[in-house]
Amino acid sequence: MTENEKKFSLYLVVLRFLVYKVTSNLNRIYLDVDLPLKKMVLTAFYNEDPSELELELFDDIVTNSNAHIPDFYINSEIQLRKHLDSNAKYDFIIFATYEND
Repeated sequence: MTENEKKFSLYLVVLRFLVYKVTSNLNRIYLDVDLPLKKMVLTAFYNEDPSELELELFDDIVTNSNAHIPDFYINSEIQLRKHLDSNAKYDFIIFATYEND
């Protein structure tokens, strides 16, 4: 299995835990995978400060994903959309809203 295939299989694991976790405040979720370090980073961007419920829903995605990928450490980051760098590179987009700017 190639490196890209391994990353894609990890992406698919995370993707299946997104169901019922999306709120109208959630703008994007990105995934970065570092295979040599066995580390993954899920970064969520919210339009406004996330509520406690939204934080719990995002934590559910991270926790459930980590339970199915025990060899990897999954870290989570939460940021506001205004801090989104459109030039930043991520391995995968897990979720994104359509923006008609």
